[in-house]
Amino acid sequence: MSSTTTPRRRLGIYGVLLILLVLVAAPLASVLVNAAVGYHDEPSALGSIVQPGMLRILGNTILLSVLVVAFATLMAAPLAFLRAWTRFSSANWIEIAVMIPFMTPPFAAAMAWMDFTRRGGVAEMLLGHGAGILAHDVIYSVWGMAFIMAAELFPFLYLILRTCLNCIPASTLEMAQVAGASRWQQAVRIIAPNVIGPYSLGALIIFIKAAGEFGTPVTLGNAIGYKVLVSSIYEDVTIDPLDFSSAAASSSVLFAIGVAAWAFQQWISRHDLTGGGRVSRPVLIRLSPVGSILGALITAVILLAAVVIPYLSITLSAMTILRSAPPTLNNLTFDYFSIVVQMPTAQEALIRSIGLGALGATVAVALGVLVTVLTRRQSFIGAKLSDFLAVAPDTVPGIVLAIGFILLWNSPWLPWSPYGTMGMLVMAFTVLFLPMTIQNIKTSAESISPTMYEAAAISGSTTLQTFGRITLPLLAPGIFAGWLLAFFVGIRELVMSSLIRPSQVNLLAPWIMNQFDQGHRAEAMAMTLIGVGTSTIVLVAITWWQNRKAAHAR
Repeated sequence: MSSTTTPRRRLGIYGVLLILLVLVAAPLASVLVNAAVGYHDEPSALGSIVQPGMLRILGNTILLSVLVVAFATLMAAPLAFLRAWTRFSSANWIEIAVMIPFMTPPFAAAMAWMDFTRRGGVAEMLLGHGAGILAHDVIYSVWGMAFIMAAELFPFLYLILRTCLNCIPASTLEMAQVAGASRWQQAVRIIAPNVIGPYSLGALIIFIKAAGEFGTPVTLGNAIGYKVLVSSIYEDVTIDPLDFSSAAASSSVLFAIGVAAWAFQQWISRHDLTGGGRVSRPVLIRLSPVGSILGALITAVILLAAVVIPYLSITLSAMTILRSAPPTLNNLTFDYFSIVVQMPTAQEALIRSIGLGALGATVAVALGVLVTVLTRRQSFIGAKLSDFLAVAPDTVPGIVLAIGFILLWNSPWLPWSPYGTMGMLVMAFTVLFLPMTIQNIKTSAESISPTMYEAAAISGSTTLQTFGRITLPLLAPGIFAGWLLAFFVGIRELVMSSLIRPSQVNLLAPWIMNQFDQGHRAEAMAMTLIGVGTSTIVLVAITWWQNRKAAHAR
């Protein structure tokens, strides 16, 4: 990854740029163009976005997204601190537990909390009638929506903050302490400048994903009459009469919100001091007995909200015979699991989702490696534009990209189109996964010293040999982390799977959603457990293999 721009490297950059222009820029441009001029023979619907009803929906979207960021911060920040700087760093099981929300279809968590707090439900049985009613009223509100979505999305922020804190050397804080700096001064002058940039990036990701979240608004949001932009867009393209011009107009508003949030994040992190790479000795804070108990309590509360309560409710919903009766032993059965396992459509949905998630993650990782290797330390415009387009999808809600793909590829003037094929879904998943893979790969790239490439050149290694023997092994941790994250997000992805997949293809999240819509709640919850259980087994196996490999390396 030398800074030299050879003709071959320049050609490679332009090749990558062309791919990104087709995959990223063209769909987004299609949204803006169709919003301005209308879709095919439909008139432009831009005027509708200033109507009072649409402005109210816009306000709902922004308020909900801000609340989600606030709740996610309350969950992610203390857990990242405990995992990075205290003895809790050895509790690797927490990492597996934190990943479980990634593997959960978003609407399933919403339905689980709705079931848990329903009248006569588990919350009322455990807490009593008065507290159960209070829990119901809290969950069935915009605050409840934000809390549920934050419990699903906070791992994005947690992983970023934990990595950031691990990159602060212990020696820096020790020198400040020797110089007489108080804990508060260390926090303000050392920790905060290093954390603000990564935190703003994580908050941006959560804000965008919350603005584009479909599952919770369409379930809990519809139940309480709280409408947001993404549910309005979904209705435009799924309920007759279809109105793609209105969908494009609303998508352009979401696009603008994402760009504005990204610009604000860039301004906030303009003085970011994060250096990346490994440190010789990480910070280790020895907690008092009271601090240890408090840390354990905080961890327990977070995992209780994000994992235990939702999955307790999902399990009971998957086993309950009569929903009108309490979930006692006489009202529970395992039959729904056997029913789901024997359904050909359910088997197809699970297998196809695993395969699609793996394929999309692999293609995204391959493209991410190309972008990182080719554009790193390159200053000319082609490299800068490629680098920007690779992370641009992080500033755009997933439904905007989905609408962009539909508008772009469902055009009569195209001689050939991937519309209605699995190929378009793979393309869409690649775009969705690319930012999260490339960010992890770039983190690993920061630890590669240029002197290693100089030594390889002196020894006579070819470009291909250098890539295979130096670059790829050193990028492996980032490649692995990025692939794993993309894979789990892909399995439970709903919006793109619902809007872009061929009608005859079953995928996990849409299949579960259809079961809910048809009133087959127990089957839907049983399939959720099977899907998440399968993914968890994969995660545990990969984590075990990785830890074993690391132990052998030491």
